[in-house]
Amino acid sequence: MIIISTGLATALAVGAYQHFETVGALQDQISELEVATQKPLTFEEMDELKNMFIGETSKSAPSQGQDGSAPDNWIYGNTKARFTLVEMTDTECPYCKQHFPVIKSLIDSSGGHINAALMHVPALSEASRQQALAIECAGEQGGSETAWKFAQRVFDTTRGNGQGVAASLSSYAAEMDIDRQRFSQCMDSSQVVERVIADMDHAIRLDIKQTPSTMVIDNLTGNSIVLQGDNSSHKGILDAMEQVSKQELHSE
Repeated sequence: MIIISTGLATALAVGAYQHFETVGALQDQISELEVATQKPLTFEEMDELKNMFIGETSKSAPSQGQDGSAPDNWIYGNTKARFTLVEMTDTECPYCKQHFPVIKSLIDSSGGHINAALMHVPALSEASRQQALAIECAGEQGGSETAWKFAQRVFDTTRGNGQGVAASLSSYAAEMDIDRQRFSQCMDSSQVVERVIADMDHAIRLDIKQTPSTMVIDNLTGNSIVLQGDNSSHKGILDAMEQVSKQELHSE
């Protein structure tokens, strides 16, 4: 697994986007995120994060946001599944590349009982961050299916460890019949950058230090467990699903 230094990850995630924000504003944001990691999440904060993935704003189709922009996550599988796996990933992480098909196979073989959401943790390199933006922009035009296909295309072709892909990301968009002009405009937009930064913010609030990590959510009981690194294995996820399904519903 890839080990992430929280402070460094925050700086990496935010620092690459300085052309959208003033240096002072970015430093304030970094400070706020570092403070957030020192506080345990309340039930309300955990519910807020879970609702990001299982609420009505899930990206089952493009442009569902109230302001006309895309919401904050992409759902693979049955949107009404009992269990949601939040895949926290860095497309340049070799271990994430191995883990991605594990998540997909769990969903494909679940008979509609499991779905998954993508959450970007692009701490490894600038290539990671550009790929995260590209996945968001692909999904913005084609919805969840296209976002996951784009992520799979990147994983299939990346040289890993920050080396990126040999082809241009826009060429991948063209392969999927995504409008390249809109795609390029999206890649340069502050809105998509803010969505990726928000994902990183959520990962830091969850105290994520390794990629891949998986948040297992039981949408019936409302319980959840975060599995990091090696714990986020096929068996680890199934064991976590059993555990959250047996726990009593937490009190509000």
